[in-house]
Amino acid sequence: MAVLIVFLVLALLVGFAVTVAVGWIVVIPVVLTLAVLVWLGSTFARGRAPSDLLRRTRRPQLLGPRGPDDPERARR
Repeated sequence: MAVLIVFLVLALLVGFAVTVAVGWIVVIPVVLTLAVLVWLGSTFARGRAPSDLLRRTRRPQLLGPRGPDDPERARR
């Protein structure tokens, strides 16, 4: 839903910029600001911090030392 809202806002801003002949130097910061505001608003509406996604990420279980997935394998 947030993507649809961002798309509609961007379409509105692009249409406004073309109609009123506002330069892209003015439009780009406005679009970025609105995107950040929508992102923050959706984050607060869900009641979660953006870092929660990283906190919920499961750590990989390695197969063992010198195994094919050992990140230290090349260093030894």
